[in-house]
Amino acid sequence: MVNTTRRIQSVERALNLLEALASSGGEARLSTLAELTSLDKGTVHGLLNTMVSMGYVARHGTDYALGLRLRDLAQPLMDADAELRQCFSPALHDLALRSGETCYLAVPCGTREYLCVDVVSCQSALCAAVPRGCRQSLTASAIGRVFLAHDPDLVRSLRRAGDMPAALEARLTDIVEQGYALDIEEAEPGLHCMAVPLRQQGRVVAALGVAGPAQRLPVERLKRLAAESMSCVFDIVKK
Repeated sequence: MVNTTRRIQSVERALNLLEALASSGGEARLSTLAELTSLDKGTVHGLLNTMVSMGYVARHGTDYALGLRLRDLAQPLMDADAELRQCFSPALHDLALRSGETCYLAVPCGTREYLCVDVVSCQSALCAAVPRGCRQSLTASAIGRVFLAHDPDLVRSLRRAGDMPAALEARLTDIVEQGYALDIEEAEPGLHCMAVPLRQQGRVVAALGVAGPAQRLPVERLKRLAAESMSCVFDIVKK
């Protein structure tokens, strides 16, 4: 179990800086990074200098950029991500075709969020828009609830930190038993979502989700899509 109340501030700040650099297109000035992270310039300068010396950040004149050492660290993850997307791409596209809505392939990311690693968007302007690489809350989404329902340690960590709503925790057993999770206008008014777990070697490694306007995705249709998606995933696993 991860103890989310015991965190090292300097590590958090350094990683937040890397995320700020990434969100700025991979390069930014010190003043911009200080503003994005709400840290004073002296602290930001010290952290950046440390990461420059280790190769995680590069300095280009007055700008700082993501360092090449990050690429070496990320390569195994990029390979695993590509394998995951290749494995479950048929199920993702099948759900998008059946639903006509935007569909997502997501993986767990830390103790509070999940990460969308692939998205198939529909053409309608009314479709939900969550770009690839976007992180979303575990407790406020159907996809997040799939991960929570299949990871008791994660639930205990959130409960210990006071971030696990009792009403949601009581629903997790039902999610496991029925094989899918629903979000009926809970994350956003007028938005309905559904998600199913994706397994490799018996372990939930990702989730498949769909989201769209409530009038196009009523509850009964979401349940039918869930059953069809679970059947499609089962066929893929058998192959």
